[in-house]
Amino acid sequence: MVNKIYLVERFVYRVIHEKYEPSEEEVRAVGEVLGQSTKKLNVVLDRYRYVFSRYVEKKCVDVDSYSICIYAWSQRTPFKVFPLSMHLTGTIILFKEGEPREVLAYPIPKALSYAKSSDVSEDKYGSIVPREVTKRVDGWQVTAYYNPLLNRWIFATRYVLHNMYFEKGRLITEPFDVIANPFVYVADKIAEEENLYNLLYNSRGYTFTFVLEGPEPSITKPPYPLGEDYHRYRLYLLMARDPSGKLYTWSETNKLLRYRSPEALEPKPLSELYKEITRKLDIRSYLAYIDTGDAENPTIIELESDVYPEAMNVKYMYNAKSAALLIVEGLGEELKQIVGQSIVKAIDEVSIVVSKLKELLVCIEEEMVTTASWEILRTLSEFKEDIDVRVEEFSRALKEKNINRVLKKVLGILLEGSSLASKETLSMLTLFSKKLEQRLKFTSI
Repeated sequence: MVNKIYLVERFVYRVIHEKYEPSEEEVRAVGEVLGQSTKKLNVVLDRYRYVFSRYVEKKCVDVDSYSICIYAWSQRTPFKVFPLSMHLTGTIILFKEGEPREVLAYPIPKALSYAKSSDVSEDKYGSIVPREVTKRVDGWQVTAYYNPLLNRWIFATRYVLHNMYFEKGRLITEPFDVIANPFVYVADKIAEEENLYNLLYNSRGYTFTFVLEGPEPSITKPPYPLGEDYHRYRLYLLMARDPSGKLYTWSETNKLLRYRSPEALEPKPLSELYKEITRKLDIRSYLAYIDTGDAENPTIIELESDVYPEAMNVKYMYNAKSAALLIVEGLGEELKQIVGQSIVKAIDEVSIVVSKLKELLVCIEEEMVTTASWEILRTLSEFKEDIDVRVEEFSRALKEKNINRVLKKVLGILLEGSSLASKETLSMLTLFSKKLEQRLKFTSI
């Protein structure tokens, strides 16, 4: 068993720098790892250059004759599944004078999205019962590994090493012995206070993947953590990988290290788990471990809530548009259970308006659909400029009696950028409802 990125880097180095002549079988194997099966060496080398220039983000730091490089999938490119891409989650490799020598960190593979990815279709995977399932902790992935150049355990994130961070989209690299990455700094402080490094002491060669949970979920894209706020964060242990490449499950990892872990769930067929999670407001997703017969490469599947992102936008950002969309879906009462008391009243007021609008749209007669659609668009244009919607979109939905679709589109446009904490938002919404009601009176009986 060997990390696929290291396998390819080692192969290319030997061919180019050591004039190694591989067999056709070895060329084909490397080509398959790169997503292109071929026996031709020049084709594999061209594929390597293409993959590593288009799909791979490789960031390195030099220390004397050594280099340490971290590999991740390019954030500019939609993800594609092939063997090497599954390991582009923060793999770290040690080089000496340009030669790949050792895999230092080998995190968990890319989790594939159930039913939303063609690679994990409902038809193929729905009846599968996973070996283990956990709730996802909505935070930032950090990897703990032993760094021989620092002579200590250290963390890295999915994209950068401990001495790297982004500032306005630009990569900043500090001296190698400096922890400049704010997420690594926080994880390091927690690890020191909780004696985590002592737990890791005898596990050199292992890779431990954690998630760092903050006071605000990562899905809302909060700013970098401040160092002095580290006590507001918590580390959760996800999975371990041993020196042979075997990936341990959540429960196996917990037995190995005895540290805080995500909440485990009862394994059920993936179709049942998906039905359960889709309308959860307070859980981002479930993660399922699927046995494949390959201890190095099990399939990790993510089953995502359809409404969690909007719920977090309401809870942490008071987003009025997100609140309205959830209310249209009939989740207003559930939403009130997870937000602060300061905006419960505002949610009730939005719910009242949404109910009035729904009653209004339901009563539109079929022969008046086109006229009503124009009135909806005209009323919207009095509140918002540059509306990107065609009247035919409203007409089609009204003819199909798809009232929720119309409501979501209207409220999405009207409340874009608005806050539930603003009285102006609720006044605007009420005024819009009254104006539209006046204009649509003649379209109903």
